[in-house]
Amino acid sequence: MHTPLHPQWLVCGRNLKLIEWLKGFGGDGIVLDIGCAGCWPERFLPGNCHYVGLDYPETATEWYRTAPDIFADAGRLPIATKSVDVALLLDVLEHLDSVDHAIEEIARILKPGGRLLIQVPFLYPLHDEPRDFTRLSRHGISNLLQRYGLVVEQCLAVGTPMETAGLLTNIAISKVAWDWVSRKSPLMPLILVIPFFVVIINLAAKVLSWLAYDNDFMPFSYQVSASKPH
Repeated sequence: MHTPLHPQWLVCGRNLKLIEWLKGFGGDGIVLDIGCAGCWPERFLPGNCHYVGLDYPETATEWYRTAPDIFADAGRLPIATKSVDVALLLDVLEHLDSVDHAIEEIARILKPGGRLLIQVPFLYPLHDEPRDFTRLSRHGISNLLQRYGLVVEQCLAVGTPMETAGLLTNIAISKVAWDWVSRKSPLMPLILVIPFFVVIINLAAKVLSWLAYDNDFMPFSYQVSASKPH
């Protein structure tokens, strides 16, 4: 994953801003990680934070084999109103069949002044099917949060146009190779040249990104920090 040989090398490092936000939380408040999976954010929170991992029963037990602190549906949180300091919704929103119910619940449980961190894909393939329902632009995310009284502080577009194009190309090539293998196609020997193409695409996308003007025209994901007004 950390070398250009990997089809998703261009995704590496995307969590650096999230980690910065996590490390910056002060106080000894409650951090609720909704859709926690392996609970990776806990490693970067200050030691005095009280981390609580929550996940959907099917996702935790059948897909990821994880043990959250709480089993629940993001649209019906068994959490007291105005009791949570920080809510995390990292790579989860696209898997919820009702994003409105989830954001409404998060707005309810957050304390005044509480924060919500979201990471969500935009230009990215279907994954974890059949529970992949939604893609929202930055405008859609802002509109969704505002409907429930949450204020967007930062919305970062992750991935330059060239990085996103390179990432999607590499994923498409890898999917073709996987199909050749799974179907025992006579084209299987061609997979030997795929690492060469992956490296070239990764490096070309990175160099062209450095040469291009900065813009958020086609990111592969968004990272959002929002708050609940006092």
